Amino acid sequence: MRLAYKLIVLVPILAFLFSGCSEQGESKSTSKPNTPQVLEKVTFRLAWVHDMAEVGVFVAKEQGYFEKEGLDVTIEPGGFGLDPIKLVATGSNDYGIGGAGNVLLARTKKVPVVAIGAEFQNTPVGFITRKESGITSFDGFRGKRVGIQTGADTDVLYRALLVKNGMSQTDVEEVPIQYDMGPFVNGLIDVLPGYVTNQPIVLKNKGFDTNVITAKSQGLNYYGNVFFTTEEKIQKQPEQVRRFMRAVRAGWQHALDNKADAIDALHKYTKEFDPKDMDQIYDAVMPFITPDEKGVALLGMTEEKWRTTWQVLYDAGLINADSDIVTSAYTNIYLQ
Repeated sequence: MRLAYKLIVLVPILAFLFSGCSEQGESKSTSKPNTPQVLEKVTFRLAWVHDMAEVGVFVAKEQGYFEKEGLDVTIEPGGFGLDPIKLVATGSNDYGIGGAGNVLLARTKKVPVVAIGAEFQNTPVGFITRKESGITSFDGFRGKRVGIQTGADTDVLYRALLVKNGMSQTDVEEVPIQYDMGPFVNGLIDVLPGYVTNQPIVLKNKGFDTNVITAKSQGLNYYGNVFFTTEEKIQKQPEQVRRFMRAVRAGWQHALDNKADAIDALHKYTKEFDPKDMDQIYDAVMPFITPDEKGVALLGMTEEKWRTTWQVLYDAGLINADSDIVTSAYTNIYLQ
């Protein structure tokens, strides 16, 4: 009886002791929940409206590449009155995208912006005319109503080709327009400036057969849109710049490898494009993104093509600075 009593007493005591050890062991092995990562808020300004031209950035956002780099990126549209260079230079935005020619022009005016990656390895800017017009080269613009988008990269190409063809503004009828194709569709202009990567496709699916006049077809081969930030941002937050570009490049690589994800990402940002056009627009954009120079990485840049870009502006009379200006206008360091 005494033995049974001792067992009755010891069992709950041992159970308590083992229970305590177990709880203590669990408390040591159980880690606290991870503290949510605090993301750095940055803003990115587009050159124009949401478009397949910047889909790599949308993919970087939607696929979590920015978040992986510790960044909370707000993507803001551009447009008339929303100059990305001015907005970045004044600190309203952290990063932007715009024509390489516009970056060079800004540098001549002491605006401290620096290109940190080339989105379009060759400019997709060109001109569109109706098929029946027979206008297939810039020389055919004489006496025609030409849409003009002052300050845009289409304007840089227009003025460069005026000089290249020995023409002046008086040889054409300039008609100020904005981004939409209304004036062309409604017959108010004969020549529509724009991006040959999407507008001819949209027009074709609306029943308009067109001629497409590219910069390259007219003898000009230079950078299109480039990513940029300020000298101050580079000096004070170089690692943020590096992380931003790493995410952007990851987004573009993902877009190149996954058409469906790219189209889906763009569709989340704009309903402007008819879904049936998306596949063709994607196919038209991607060749401009892929580097065509040996040894150049995705979004990479070379001094040679920057000097070619400068030459386009110089020949057009838009820039009078020496070509050495290009050495401070860009850097590849944040793509490494």
